[in-house]
Amino acid sequence: MAGFTYHLAPTEVMEERYDVQTGVRRRGPFRLDVTNMPVGTLIPALTPLYCDLVNRHAYLVRNVAVYADVAEGAAEVKVNKGTVAYVGMKVSDGTTSTTVTTIDTTNDEYDTLTLAEAPGALQAGTMLFEPGDDAATPLYVANSALYGCFKVTAGDNLVTALRRAAEIEPQKLVVPFSKADRERLGERFEFNDNE
Repeated sequence: MAGFTYHLAPTEVMEERYDVQTGVRRRGPFRLDVTNMPVGTLIPALTPLYCDLVNRHAYLVRNVAVYADVAEGAAEVKVNKGTVAYVGMKVSDGTTSTTVTTIDTTNDEYDTLTLAEAPGALQAGTMLFEPGDDAATPLYVANSALYGCFKVTAGDNLVTALRRAAEIEPQKLVVPFSKADRERLGERFEFNDNE
C-alpha cells in the first residue's frame, strides 16, 4: 500500500530432519547427563542418545563427522558445525584415539578440533566417536534420539526421547548416527540413504 512501510522479520522455516508423523516417543522423561555441557548449551533435535531404560537416564552419543579431508600428520580436524565434542574428550576413528585439546567455533561452516596427536589421514565424512575402554568400542551406542531441540539449564535436565522415526535425512543431522548406532536401532529408525 502507498505510504506504508512494513518491517516484519521473515517467518523462520523449520526444516524437518525426519517425517515427524512417524516419531514415537519413549514413555516419560529421562534425566540427561549434562557432564561437560555448560548451562545454555543447545543440543539439536534428533541427536543420538543412549537411554538407560531402567534408571531413566539419558547420555549423549558424541559422534562428529569430519567436514574436510585431513592430511597425514595434521592435528587440526574440521568437523561439522555444532559439534558436541568438548575439550578433554577422547575421539576415535575406530583404530586410534586421541584427546581434543581445543575447539574453534568461529567459522560459520565448520568447527575445528585440535587434537593432542595427529590422527592420520581422514576423508571428509569419516565418523569420529567418543571411545570407551578401547579405540574400537564407543562409550555409548544409541538406542534412542532426542525428540526436540534442548537447552541445558541449571539443575535437573529432563528430556524426551524418540524410540522410532522414519525418513531421516542424514545430511540434515547436526550429530550423525554411526554404523554401530544404526545397527542397534535396527528397523525402528529408517534413514534416507544407501547405507
